[in-house]
Amino acid sequence: MPIIGSFGAGSGRGFGRGGKKPFCGTGDYLVIAGGGGGGKSSTGAGGGGGGAGGYRTSYSCACASALPLSAGCYSVTIGSGGAGSTGSPSPKGSPGTDSIFSTITSTAGGAAGGFSGCAGPNGLGSPGGSGGGAGAPYLSSTPLPGGTGNQPPVSPPQGNPGGAINVSGGVDMPAAAGGGGAGGAGSSNPGRPAGGAGGAGRTSGITGSCVGRGGGGGGGGSYNSGSPVPGPASDGGGAGGAGSNGTAGTVNTGGGGGGGGGTGTPYNGGNGGSGIVVVRLPSEACVSVSPGANTVTSCVGPASEKVATFTVTGTLTVS
Repeated sequence: MPIIGSFGAGSGRGFGRGGKKPFCGTGDYLVIAGGGGGGKSSTGAGGGGGGAGGYRTSYSCACASALPLSAGCYSVTIGSGGAGSTGSPSPKGSPGTDSIFSTITSTAGGAAGGFSGCAGPNGLGSPGGSGGGAGAPYLSSTPLPGGTGNQPPVSPPQGNPGGAINVSGGVDMPAAAGGGGAGGAGSSNPGRPAGGAGGAGRTSGITGSCVGRGGGGGGGGSYNSGSPVPGPASDGGGAGGAGSNGTAGTVNTGGGGGGGGGTGTPYNGGNGGSGIVVVRLPSEACVSVSPGANTVTSCVGPASEKVATFTVTGTLTVS
């Protein structure tokens, strides 16, 4: 909750002494959590793609209302991306962490499943803002689900599920599934050699420019029937590997990390991308941010609004 500023009679901003009346109004927000890390491959099967960090916004969204904001200080937490798996202690990736502004919390992206032996628990994608994609099992016809998205549930939804593995007939060394994204589910892949695509992200113009963020990581490819093909990703998600490590999600997009792509050598999952918080306020608000890595841009859009962009954890001051 905001800390309401105090403006006494001796303040240069004291109401009734010719000073500026403290701001009281609303602001639009974009809050994206850190993306989940990608899974590690085996010597042949792929690791799953990490889920994108939860994506919550009021800007240009009729389903969500702008936040009431008063003069005062607001803590802003930027979620970090989850680590891609290097195989120790688990072939699963790690989840990201939450991003928080005022009453809005976006949930971390779900960890991807890694190579799972014979359909073991390490192959399951984990739930999150968007769910992690399932990692590839070995010679198993047991389906492996991706992680559920929009966890905990909010409206409008903050993300989508990761892709599942539905292996038919015990395919040897299949490719892995993509992680869920803010705009769509991760793709399943029942065979080989191509990894499943990461779910699409969403595009926002809250900063004054249209930028895509919140894409899921691509699943890692497998090699047993030809050259592996990486699962693609967009909107900040990392691509899956193809005889290589998965690609990291882009910083400050909440993109999921790509899964490692198997050949004769196991490969690591990519790290998830860190999150971001953007707050857009009316022109009459006085706005400052700390620390200096965060920024304020004035005169955005036809109403000359002010936009505070947080790429690291800090404080927003409104007066």
